[in-house]
Amino acid sequence: MKKPFFFFKKMPWRSKLILSSSTAIFFTFFIVNFLQFHMVSKWMLKREEASVHKTLSEITSYYKEKENRLDVAYIQKNSSLLNRLNDKNQLIRVYDNKGKVIISDKNGNFPTLEPLPASEKTLDHITSEENETIVVRTPINTRNFHGTIEIVRELTSYGRMMDELFIIMTTFGIAAILFSALTGFILAKQFLTPVRELTLTMKRIKENRFQERMVVPEGNDELADLSNIFNDMMDEIESSFLQQKQFVEDASHELRTPISILEGHVALLNRWGKKDEAILDESLSASMQELSRLKKLVFNLLDLTRAENSRIMQPNEKTDPELIIHQVVKNFEVLHPDFELVAEIKQPLDYISIFSEHLQQILIILMDNSVKYSQRVKTIVVSAKQKGDLICIEVIDNGIGIPPDEVSKVFNRFYRIDKARSREKGGTGLGLSIAKRLVEKYNGTISIDSEEGKGTIVEILFPSIKN
Repeated sequence: MKKPFFFFKKMPWRSKLILSSSTAIFFTFFIVNFLQFHMVSKWMLKREEASVHKTLSEITSYYKEKENRLDVAYIQKNSSLLNRLNDKNQLIRVYDNKGKVIISDKNGNFPTLEPLPASEKTLDHITSEENETIVVRTPINTRNFHGTIEIVRELTSYGRMMDELFIIMTTFGIAAILFSALTGFILAKQFLTPVRELTLTMKRIKENRFQERMVVPEGNDELADLSNIFNDMMDEIESSFLQQKQFVEDASHELRTPISILEGHVALLNRWGKKDEAILDESLSASMQELSRLKKLVFNLLDLTRAENSRIMQPNEKTDPELIIHQVVKNFEVLHPDFELVAEIKQPLDYISIFSEHLQQILIILMDNSVKYSQRVKTIVVSAKQKGDLICIEVIDNGIGIPPDEVSKVFNRFYRIDKARSREKGGTGLGLSIAKRLVEKYNGTISIDSEEGKGTIVEILFPSIKN
């Protein structure tokens, strides 16, 4: 039982469609024809029986009208009655209770049947020599005669008509199978053309990377949806591939600088530092500084990867933004006592569906940037307010600001407005990228409004949930 099914599974889709459609049409046609053939056969057989009953009824009615005069001699004298009522392929005879045939009229060749006196009306189907016949008997009893009227009807016409009907239905069945196979082939070819095109497109993509796209067929159907989904998926893959490539290039570039510096100082130590303490101290100090920056860069890369790959969020997680803001501001007051840090909560706030440590990480990144670039006016305000169904959090500083043409780029990985100054401050160019990824993971948005030389406002919007 498993082998035919296994063979079917291994067949090409075109063959499967052709075979399936042909088989379905064949069985449908077979069942319909079988029912039609059976119903027609029953109907025609009923007609033959009705015809025999009608003839028998006419003979019986005639004899009952002549009941007082009906005897053997009268029956024989009026034998022409049977001739008038007899049909083609039919035998009519009358015999007495002893089985002696009084009169008989036949129209065709009939098998020899033993006369059987009947006590009641009967109908039998007899098959002999591949011929089917209907035999109807009814008793006739008068004062002067007791016997049986018998009609034997050969179903020759019925059998011939059924044979012709069977041939016609079989011919149409074969034609239907061939037509269904041809139609299935055409439809399979038509239906599988987009799939074949998709396969060829995938092969070209494999050879030429991400330059190919699926041609979307006309019409709003499933294949068009599949093509659109495939093209969208390829756009995302191409974008991800390009971002990954850029990420590797940027990461390699960023890692190369501290490694080169470390390599230079180690070479200097190996050549001169063993005997010169001044060179030894300077090289060790510089190496430790570069190692610290390298460590921070690696940790930031790890945070960015986690932020991008995070998939599981807890919708029931509730975080009080006011509490987190006060905690982060208090921690920064300890780290930077020379700064004026203000937590400004303008009204009672709803909760946010976010992990508290992630909200802390976002605020730390933003405030850390504000501290780095606000050395002239050391005032930073963290405000929060309710905006309908949103929580709005802003980090406002009076630092150096961002040039207008640079604002849209600051969320890119490793992007720094002033690379030399950022490197001196220990920046890696990954903080805002991490913050943006985390905000977006929780269905939030982040934007920057900045004016060069006057300061920067970073605004974060999160969907709120009731306390």
